[in-house]
Amino acid sequence: MIANARRIALASLLAALPFSAPAQKLYKCVDAKGKVTYQEAACPVDKDEKKVDTSHAGKTNWERAANEKVKRLNAQAELEAEYQAKSSRQEAAERAEERKQEEAAWRKKQEEEGGEAAPPAKGKK
Repeated sequence: MIANARRIALASLLAALPFSAPAQKLYKCVDAKGKVTYQEAACPVDKDEKKVDTSHAGKTNWERAANEKVKRLNAQAELEAEYQAKSSRQEAAERAEERKQEEAAWRKKQEEEGGEAAPPAKGKK
């Protein structure tokens, strides 16, 4: 019974340890025709050899990834703010143009009738 408890404790302890695979050696080989191959063994003598660093393979820099996401979200927010500002300016210009047209129509009507007509209401929409 105690032996089983020790085995279970040892197994859970080993399971809790972080697993890290050792970095593999990888070679980039280029032959005379320019064909590129990657392999674990050293390149033959007739091919150019370059050792490839695989120590960072499969690892993610979470802080850098988070910073990139924040930059992307900020850029999207800036674009949205620019769009909203442009849309607001366009709507204001359209309202101003409508008011100008209403005032021009009122003046024309006043000239035609020769009398007093009520000016168009401001801010009416």
